[in-house]
Amino acid sequence: MMPPKFSKERTHPTSFEMSRPIDQTKTSPCEAACPAGHDIQRTIYLIKNNRFEEALENVRAKHPFPGVCGRACFHPCETPCNRQFYDQGISIRALERAAFDLADRKKINSPKGREKTGKKVAIIGSGPAGMTCAYFSALFGHEVTIFEALPFLGGMPRIGIPDHRLPKDVVDEEVGEILKLGIKTRTNVRIGTDIPFQEIRDQYDVCLVATGAWKERHLDIPGSEQAIQALSILSQVAKGETPMMGDKVLIVGGGGVAFDVATTIRRLGETEVHVACLEPRDKMVASQDDIEHGEEEGVIIHNSKTFKRIVAEQGQIKGVECMDVGSFQFDQAGNLQVNPVPGSDHILPADTIIFAIGEEPDFGVLQDVTGFKFSERGTLQVEEKTLSTSVEGVFAAGDAITGPSSVAEAIGKGRLAAIAMDCYLSGKRIEDIRRIYFDSKGNMKIDEYAIDEKKEKPQQVVGYDEILNPDYYEKEDQVKMCRLSPAESLTSFEEVNKGYTEEEAVREASRCFRCGHCAECGTCAEICPLDVIAMGDEGPVVAYPKECWHCGGCRINCPCGCISYEFPLSMLL
Repeated sequence: MMPPKFSKERTHPTSFEMSRPIDQTKTSPCEAACPAGHDIQRTIYLIKNNRFEEALENVRAKHPFPGVCGRACFHPCETPCNRQFYDQGISIRALERAAFDLADRKKINSPKGREKTGKKVAIIGSGPAGMTCAYFSALFGHEVTIFEALPFLGGMPRIGIPDHRLPKDVVDEEVGEILKLGIKTRTNVRIGTDIPFQEIRDQYDVCLVATGAWKERHLDIPGSEQAIQALSILSQVAKGETPMMGDKVLIVGGGGVAFDVATTIRRLGETEVHVACLEPRDKMVASQDDIEHGEEEGVIIHNSKTFKRIVAEQGQIKGVECMDVGSFQFDQAGNLQVNPVPGSDHILPADTIIFAIGEEPDFGVLQDVTGFKFSERGTLQVEEKTLSTSVEGVFAAGDAITGPSSVAEAIGKGRLAAIAMDCYLSGKRIEDIRRIYFDSKGNMKIDEYAIDEKKEKPQQVVGYDEILNPDYYEKEDQVKMCRLSPAESLTSFEEVNKGYTEEEAVREASRCFRCGHCAECGTCAEICPLDVIAMGDEGPVVAYPKECWHCGGCRINCPCGCISYEFPLSMLL
């Protein structure tokens, strides 16, 4: 007979596991949607039990940026949260931030890596992908050197996200924690200019290209040379400078960078700020959070616009000539096709124009080495499972392979690159790694064995219809984070969102359904008609497997949807 199986929570902070862990046949929609691979359920469980230090250790097992992600991530994990179909979804990003904000650093087990291998790893770029790869590469015992063209480390979070969203000291603290692993850094060094890329290949055993996407796109319209680029504004402010703005600023573009610039300029003076973009309101690239925040702070949005030229008189900008957009689409080659509304020509007045229409990678660093392959989008081509490029010993991660994406996605690729590079250096296959985790003292452990891929099955993502037991949960609204009012926030670059208190974080974490992860509630043992299931020290166990009738009562009544069956052949005839 085949008794029920329980998908139980991991007992240790885990960095990597095969696609179907032995004890976790099921998972939650939030974990399945996280590009960084965060073990969200375990973090929330620990916070629920007021174990903030362990929660922080759990996040850091997957990535070294909980403070950054807890503020700047676009939280795709929250969209599929099953709780939203019951009352309101879990504020997962705020809980990740709570682990960083509220943990007592004196009680943290700092991660301890393997013994030194003698292998040398070069990381080009210090953004989320590069720093994450450096973090894990150092834990694997390799000697790591980071090369950064800017005078400071941190990449886009450090220079491209303003303080009122992500304070610099948060980025600096997390970068500092990474460097404590003995990582060497060389700032103000541009590969391809100051040092040939071939020299890096000659001096290091393996190299990661994580140069990000810093080359800003330019709108090809008459007068475009008079516009300012968005990242140059954010960079100046990040360095403590105050860029000169007119009385009325128009930002062309509707993504997150556009709103970062808009809310930054609002803090520099009594400037009127407008954002104009191609997309209608419900299709804007920026997150709903960014849009609502901008509007709260007085940013005026103009949707469905296509731009013809920058209007100027006697060298002074007067605005941008636009047309309303009826529809637009991209052809098979990726080229934009816009259908403007006839006779809708008009001018959006402004005396300063800023372009925030996206970025793309700049591979000048690779100019002295041949053999790299690129996609039609201008990104580096890599092997999907290992992130290796077409050049031996060179890997790539982050925006260099995806184009502009999210902090979380860059982090996930950075970790995968570190694991793949370690396998490359040790002559192993990534398929041979069963699990990488940290024990109770913070020591890294690696379990290895060959996986029969034909038998391996992916985890099942648990949907709302599998977990809801209406008698088990009480309806409770999401715990809202305290934030500064526009009147308070526009007077400085103080962080707008203030984070949870301990009590608020515990209350919000307690709302989690723990989809697909056993909550040790005992419902299955209570409902079992033959007492086949009993509660042990580590949750439910099948005490009498031969007595199981496969009645399904435990599975139907489980409030987490964590129980599964593999029915015996005799029951399938």
